[in-house]
Amino acid sequence: MLKSVASTKIAGFHYPKTDVLPDEQSRINRMLDLKSAMAVTNVEHEEIGIIVRLDNGDEVEILSDLIDVEESFVEVRGGHLIPISAILRVEN
Repeated sequence: MLKSVASTKIAGFHYPKTDVLPDEQSRINRMLDLKSAMAVTNVEHEEIGIIVRLDNGDEVEILSDLIDVEESFVEVRGGHLIPISAILRVEN
């Protein structure tokens, strides 16, 4: 079962050092989804879910109504950074 947490609760999370997605097309699609989610949160202030894999193999949904996509990280509410390489998918 996927556990959902608020972005303010992720300070102690640890992420894998390698990308969780297996191929380049999946990574391109992930970036497109992240940019779309950024537009939704910036314009409509709606909460989105970012599903990540932690370094222990658990999958967690991080909920935030504000994200900013940077080069290799996503910044969510509270100023917390999530490595893009740890993101499995985005749910708007």
